[in-house]
Amino acid sequence: MHKILQKYFLRPVILAALSCVLFQFSHAQNISSTIDKKSILIGEQINYDINITLPSPEYKITFNVPDSIPHFEVITKTAGDTTDKNGNFALHAHIIFTSFDSGSYNFPALQYRINRQNTASQALYTDSFKVNVGYMPLDKSGQPRDIKTVLDVQVIDWFWISIAAGVLAIFIFGYLYFYFRRKKNKKKTENKSAATAYDEAIKALKELRLKNKEAIVSVKDFHTALAHVFKQYYGKSTGQNFMNNTTAEILSTLKKFELTATTNAATATALQTGDAVKFAKYHPTLTENEAALDYVKTTIEEMESLTKNKNNRNI
Repeated sequence: MHKILQKYFLRPVILAALSCVLFQFSHAQNISSTIDKKSILIGEQINYDINITLPSPEYKITFNVPDSIPHFEVITKTAGDTTDKNGNFALHAHIIFTSFDSGSYNFPALQYRINRQNTASQALYTDSFKVNVGYMPLDKSGQPRDIKTVLDVQVIDWFWISIAAGVLAIFIFGYLYFYFRRKKNKKKTENKSAATAYDEAIKALKELRLKNKEAIVSVKDFHTALAHVFKQYYGKSTGQNFMNNTTAEILSTLKKFELTATTNAATATALQTGDAVKFAKYHPTLTENEAALDYVKTTIEEMESLTKNKNNRNI
């Protein structure tokens, strides 16, 4: 008789009660998540907010964000819980992240656990979403210009035309003479300036390395100075100004030097680390700073060697 009651009465009643509790809990739970953008430029930040509400303060939430997410860098993560006047327990998490890889990637679902006294924890997940990461598009729009009308030709006496032609011929001869003479002198000066630029760059890198070891320079100032040394050497050695050029523009122009693939990759790593520090508040270690400085030094040494070899072949 006891087994019959247990099989046909007690078990169905217990299962029905448990189903009601789980049904009530699942409907009383409320979770929402928002992000401020799904398409960003490299290094641009995304704000991700997660709100979870439970029907009783007896519930507790454990929310963890992994330290490493493929293709993404978590900048800050905060979480706080409150209980309102109706007895509802609420948790709000705020995550700021970015990406330095161009492409389209899925930000994964994040796990959170709901705990209650004397009850096993329940693992649930937020929604995943796709983020598109790209470069700043080039502005190909051109400003239209007015077409000037054709001017009427005035007839001039041939006498004055002959005089003007003679003066012009003398001017052209003098211009070409001084032009080639100045070009010859300029080439000598450029070779001397290039050597001076190299010596100045190596000296500046030594001073910057010492400041980094003694930790007397901030991370931002260190990478700003490192980029300045490289751009200044690059500009003096080529007779151009690269101080206002972006990292992408500089890496593009370096192709003419025919640097090794390893050196090209090292240069890109050093300059892009500086961009991350400046625009994404990235904080590399002293060891990473030292590596970035070594990358820049190797690039300058290889550029100097290639320039000297090229000049020797032209002699």
